[in-house]
Amino acid sequence: MAQLNQYSTLAVSQPRRFDYWKEVVCRHCLSADSKPSSQSDFEGTLQVNQIGALSISTLSSPLHHWVRSEQHVRSDAAEDLWLGFTRNGFGELEQGAQKTRLGAGNLFLYDATQPFRFSLGGTENHLLRIPRQLIAPRLPRIAECTARVLDESRPGAIPLREMCQQAASNPALLQDAGLAQRYASTLLDLLVLSLELQDTEVGHQEKDLYGRVMLYIQRHLSDAQLSLEQIAQAHHVSTRTVTRAFARHQKTPAAEIWKERLNASRHALEQGQVRSVSQAALDYGFSDFSHYSHAFRKAFGVTPQSLLARG
Repeated sequence: MAQLNQYSTLAVSQPRRFDYWKEVVCRHCLSADSKPSSQSDFEGTLQVNQIGALSISTLSSPLHHWVRSEQHVRSDAAEDLWLGFTRNGFGELEQGAQKTRLGAGNLFLYDATQPFRFSLGGTENHLLRIPRQLIAPRLPRIAECTARVLDESRPGAIPLREMCQQAASNPALLQDAGLAQRYASTLLDLLVLSLELQDTEVGHQEKDLYGRVMLYIQRHLSDAQLSLEQIAQAHHVSTRTVTRAFARHQKTPAAEIWKERLNASRHALEQGQVRSVSQAALDYGFSDFSHYSHAFRKAFGVTPQSLLARG
């Protein structure tokens, strides 16, 4: 038979409501520090029910903030993964190098073994606890999928979202233990399918992004202000996405900009396309001539002046 726990801050006096909320959420989810966005009366409801080996918590509340620190991770050695579904909710999640804004209808993951910052508000926010051993063997890189909104256009995402909603809103449907276990197994299959296809798509997108960014860098070498932020804006992505695309090639955007500038200036010197070392520096984004000469010699073993003389 499905277990069901229900809580409301209306059950306690007004001054104690947020403390009560924090206590019941931490008891059923993860230990963390929390604070409300507003000092006004806090009204929240929490429902928790079991689905086979999984549990699902449904929260409705004003916007408030959670921080799970290294200290919390050490004292509360939970290893679960959490699938979130903000049906009518909103907020922001940051974990590791990833940070994402959450809106109504989003599916996302976070990991109990790593610190995080999590802001959450709105109604019918579903948090599904998944024992790590049930999914990690099937997705060895699961830790890389956290704090990222799943693309609902990928197969598996929409039925996964609907099954989360059904499990939360109709717990009586899962009274039978055998049915609940099969339901949980199907949820996990859909999550694995969706994440596998998300990874494939992201990989292709980032590989394509790397090539487009490299072409953009080569076309803008004369811009002394060329930066990671400018590149990300020009390609309508975040700086983290650009950095991740380069990391797949064991490179960084800053290092590649520097290398491309030096290579282009060397080519210009060797081909006689510039009349002076200062012109070579300025044409390819270097404003500090002394720094340019030092970097050039370190990279190529010769001075730019020596190549100018040969040209």
